[in-house]
Amino acid sequence: MKRILTVFLGLVMILGSLTGCSGSTPVDVVKASSAQVELNQTQETVSQSNGTVISEDENGKAKLPLSFEAGVDIEKGIRIAVVARSTEGNYWKQMKKYMKEAVNYINSFYGLEGEDAVQMTFEGPDSDTKIDDQINTIDAVLAENPSVLCLAAIDMNSCQAQMETAQDNGIPVVLFHSKVKHDMSTVLCATNNCLAGAEAARQLSSAIGEKGKTVIFHHGDYDQAGRSRVKGFTEEISRNHKNVKVAEYTQDQEENIEDTIRSVLEKKRTKGIFCTSQALAEKVLTVMKDYPDKEIAFVGFDAGKMQIDAVREGKQLGTVVQNIPLMACQTIQSAVIAASPDYTGQLEKDIKVEYTWVDSENLDKAKQEGLLYE
Repeated sequence: MKRILTVFLGLVMILGSLTGCSGSTPVDVVKASSAQVELNQTQETVSQSNGTVISEDENGKAKLPLSFEAGVDIEKGIRIAVVARSTEGNYWKQMKKYMKEAVNYINSFYGLEGEDAVQMTFEGPDSDTKIDDQINTIDAVLAENPSVLCLAAIDMNSCQAQMETAQDNGIPVVLFHSKVKHDMSTVLCATNNCLAGAEAARQLSSAIGEKGKTVIFHHGDYDQAGRSRVKGFTEEISRNHKNVKVAEYTQDQEENIEDTIRSVLEKKRTKGIFCTSQALAEKVLTVMKDYPDKEIAFVGFDAGKMQIDAVREGKQLGTVVQNIPLMACQTIQSAVIAASPDYTGQLEKDIKVEYTWVDSENLDKAKQEGLLYE
């Protein structure tokens, strides 16, 4: 029988969504110090915009936003299996980085080593379009019987059999980044993408003077996160921006998305563009180089060097960015608690992760807060 460790995984940025529980203390326990421990003896600073604790290294770069106290029992030797939409691209590399730091923080704070330490694997296809490859990875991961599965699914209509396998084998599932249609998960930790899409609509409508044609580029109906951003955008336009028109283009339905972007840019009526992902935003920026005199308001999603440079140079109005440190840390926190059966009742089922509108005015601040990546 596994030994039990007393611990309360209290993230400052959890915003009160998880609470400790009282009860008798197990006989065989290791109690954590109630004192705060900072990784690498970093200096903590607090974001004035959202209250998230961001620690910085000696170069002023953002580090892990974490804080722990004693209180909740979790099992030792937890094995967290993360299957992401991709292992490539800086978004997913940042997600892996902060997840690893969260695991290291837990182990460091509670002195867990060797077989007692929390372990994490991070796997996925080399592209977020390879649905079959991700399904095969999930199957392989589940065959190893991890303590908990953290999954960011590419296709919202996939994974039903895998979710059932996990449920049948008592493996809790923490979904992050995006939902699946057949949801048997313990927790969903994701950006409120409808609200993020609505924010993009407000910013774009204002930039074009509340009148004109806008265009949305998104990946496809299989992409739940992208579809929610489209929904939020279009609903905001129809409710509050009556003189703004919207057209949609889906990458998986276009023979050549670059040609479609070119066609859109050549139309005089097009006043604004919104892309639901970094990859599509970068495609638009690449094509826009051939139209240096075209005046168009452009809103992207997430970050990356190309978008950051475009915002700084005034070629892009702004971008809606997800809080990767927050999503990563809340996902790991939820996974650790979900893997401890006595405490799953404390978990918030639907954790909404904040988003931030970033333009030239707050670009440097957003980078300091760890919201941007190149």
